[in-house]
Amino acid sequence: MRKVRFPLQLHLATIMVLMLVVTCAIIAIFNYQKTSEIVSSNQRAIFSEIGENVLDQTRYTLNSAQSAVLNLRYIEPTEQDFLEKPERWLIMLSNALELQPFLSSIYVGFDNGSFYLVRRFDDQADSLRHGGPLEARYSVNQVLKGKGEIQFYTEDLQFIADPLGREYTYDPRERPWYQLASEQQEIVVTSPYRFFTSQDIGMTLAIAAPDKRFVVGADITLVEMSKLLQRHVFTPSTELVVYNDSKTLLAHSNPSRLEVQADNPRARQELPNLNQLDVPVMQRLAQQQRIGEFDLKVGSQAWRGDVSLMEVGVADLYLGIVTPLDELLGEAKLARDTSMLLSTIIMVISIPIAWMFSRMISKPLRLLKDQSEAIMSFDFAKSKPIDSMVQEIYQLSNTTERMKATIEQFAEVSTIVGEENSFQRLLQRYLDELNKIVGMPTGAIWLAKEDGYELAAQRGEKIALPEQLNDVQAARQPLVASLLNESHHRRASMVQVSHQQQVHSAMICPLIDRQRKVIGLMVMLGEPGTLLSRQRLSFLNALSGVITVAVENRQLIDAQKQLMQAFIELIADAIDAKSPYTGAHCKRVPELTKMLARAAQYETQGEFASFSLNDDQWEELHIASWLHDCGKVTTPEYVVDKATKLETIYDRIHEVRMRFEVLKRDAQLEYWQARAQGKPADKRELEVLLRELDEEFAFVANCNQGGEFMEKADIARLKTIGQRRWLRTLDDRLGLSHLELDRLKAYPAKPLPHLEALLDNKDEHCQLRTPSAVEQPDNPWGFKLNVPEFEYNRGELHNLSIARGTLTEEERYKINDHIVQTIIMLEQLPFPSYLSNVPAIAGGHHEKMDGSGYPRCLMREQMPVTARMMAVADIFEALTASDRPYKKGKTLSQALKIMSFMAKDEHIDPALFRLFLERRVYESYAKQFLDKEQIDEVDISDYLPQAKSA
Repeated sequence: MRKVRFPLQLHLATIMVLMLVVTCAIIAIFNYQKTSEIVSSNQRAIFSEIGENVLDQTRYTLNSAQSAVLNLRYIEPTEQDFLEKPERWLIMLSNALELQPFLSSIYVGFDNGSFYLVRRFDDQADSLRHGGPLEARYSVNQVLKGKGEIQFYTEDLQFIADPLGREYTYDPRERPWYQLASEQQEIVVTSPYRFFTSQDIGMTLAIAAPDKRFVVGADITLVEMSKLLQRHVFTPSTELVVYNDSKTLLAHSNPSRLEVQADNPRARQELPNLNQLDVPVMQRLAQQQRIGEFDLKVGSQAWRGDVSLMEVGVADLYLGIVTPLDELLGEAKLARDTSMLLSTIIMVISIPIAWMFSRMISKPLRLLKDQSEAIMSFDFAKSKPIDSMVQEIYQLSNTTERMKATIEQFAEVSTIVGEENSFQRLLQRYLDELNKIVGMPTGAIWLAKEDGYELAAQRGEKIALPEQLNDVQAARQPLVASLLNESHHRRASMVQVSHQQQVHSAMICPLIDRQRKVIGLMVMLGEPGTLLSRQRLSFLNALSGVITVAVENRQLIDAQKQLMQAFIELIADAIDAKSPYTGAHCKRVPELTKMLARAAQYETQGEFASFSLNDDQWEELHIASWLHDCGKVTTPEYVVDKATKLETIYDRIHEVRMRFEVLKRDAQLEYWQARAQGKPADKRELEVLLRELDEEFAFVANCNQGGEFMEKADIARLKTIGQRRWLRTLDDRLGLSHLELDRLKAYPAKPLPHLEALLDNKDEHCQLRTPSAVEQPDNPWGFKLNVPEFEYNRGELHNLSIARGTLTEEERYKINDHIVQTIIMLEQLPFPSYLSNVPAIAGGHHEKMDGSGYPRCLMREQMPVTARMMAVADIFEALTASDRPYKKGKTLSQALKIMSFMAKDEHIDPALFRLFLERRVYESYAKQFLDKEQIDEVDISDYLPQAKSA
């Protein structure tokens, strides 16, 4: 069956009629609901605004009162001050009361019973309530030196004589506010209460001096809060209240509800309670337990209410709002009825109009649809202007064309931001694109600095633009003054500016970041009279957001990199400062590594002809070289700094010397005891023994200093000397730490007295090793370590018998462990992908080309070339460093000779060492970091590695 198709005119007319019918029906059905939602939303906004205003006023009241009390306490008044300078204190305290109208009085009570109070009267009735004359504005109640009186003053602080001559008796120490403040270190606040004289509701703030010599207090009235609530009543029957946890009423939009009607004067002093008010809706509000909006029904009337918690720091207060729903939704009902009537009229009128215009609209609309689809596909070439007899369609066509141009320009700028890596080129291309948009030949972008703005990019050279925009330049150049003035407007604007005795039209657009701070200025200059439309300026405002994001991102990236670099240098400085044996090693190795990398980049032939580092790789090398020894933070200082064989935290040679002294004293004692007992004693034998002991100690002390090599005969003699015995009569477990005692529990104590070897390797000298994951054969880092049996071996003969240097096998392992810790630490850091090789570069500088290095025993081809560069730099710096206390820095020739042997043995990369020599990297480094006496003549042919034979 053939599908029936109808003309577009009929379709349009039918659809328009149906749409009108459906729209009118939807409007009729949902208008009331939507209007009600709007009203409810507005009501919630009103509730929120009221809550914020009341909370702000309450906090302001309490904070200001606290400031007044604290300020008076910090002055530290004395009773004598009030006696000698009463006018000064009256002026000061009356000014405080005038500036803070919610304060009714402020006073000071002393620990001797003296008291000074200044009270402000709001009006004549208030003055009369306090027993003052009509013209009185202030009263001073004072008890000083045992004498109490009340004085009255006019508004200009003129004294008014009291015809009654009343005496004033008052002891502040008996008042709750004084007693409560004296027990606390901070400001105390009383519970709200009704002031006896004025019947107003308020509270008292007080704080004691640090030495409890006086207490400062102030009375706060909550009358202003009721007035504030009264101003926020938004329907005739709306009621607003402030109350506390006990439902005590503190403020009301109808102040009369705060009055308590009772014959008993004491009962009138009590504060009203929500449950006691003869208002049903208030009683229902008192039963409301939850915070937030709620609906309730009182009798036949529906109410909407809201309870909000006001955290003011002193106590939790609650703001309650209730309003009748019929008053709240009255406007919504009227809008609903009016909307239904208008919808019906519009529907009837629109039916014939829809039919008449459907034919006229159909063709241009179809063309506009096609054009919109082309724009949606970012195919701007197919879009062409569409002519129509209908003005709106013609305007829509023109608008679509402008929209197409705007989207195309916006897309072009977004593409520039996305594809351009160079920040400077990005700003330049952005200015070029702005030139196409606004048609102004000259443009510039200034970025914010601490003291103004700095020129970051400029287009057009006909006009010389200032490099700086600041107040100093503004005084000299009208252009700078105009730009700085317009930067505060926060939107793009057109102004006429004067520069170099010429007038220009200037488009000035501030660049505003997400914190609403101006981070730069975008300026285009053109011929006088050039104007841009409001729409074009709005587009430029939106477009500025793209470059603002780019600028902000770049600044954030730079700030993060600066912070990271600061942390890196901080760690390096800490390592270098930890031990004088490392000097400035962590600072010099990065410089030498980068010198060698730059030399490799200059190579145009040979192994390094293709070597090149981009910006990310340079950053990677920089970070790795600065952190290559970060694991040294875990190496004990007494191991790194071990200068003698017996040294731990102290040099144990002193203990050995004392044992020799004991042996000498024992020999002398034996000689003289024999003489005293009449036994044969040969003094020459004694002298021979003493000389032997002196010589043996000198030998032990010499062995303790370490050296390049130790003969087997020397080791044998050490063992012979160690066999001498000395008598210990004291317990060697006394005075030890609990940790050391726990370790020695496995070794029973010897009975006293005990003959001990002069030099010994005791079992307790060996500290057992704690198992570690890095020492396992299948460890996740790929470490291949020769792990000693013990953590430390403190054996005296063991240490003194060290063949070379001063370190035992266990201590050398501990020092080498720093590179293991470096790799573990760096691999735990979340480096971005372009810095992922930092651990491999930093952790490879102790590897050797033949696979005999540590900690992974890598071969040359398994190592990044930058890691091999760092190995060369690390060794050369260590050889030539002159700031190490244990050695002198070697000369260039000495260092290069040693390294030539290392290159021959494939401990370092021969190719890199050749590059190091041929490009004279060592010479550049020496000029910056070595002493003059270290720089000697070098013939690199003596050290160049020999090429391997085929």
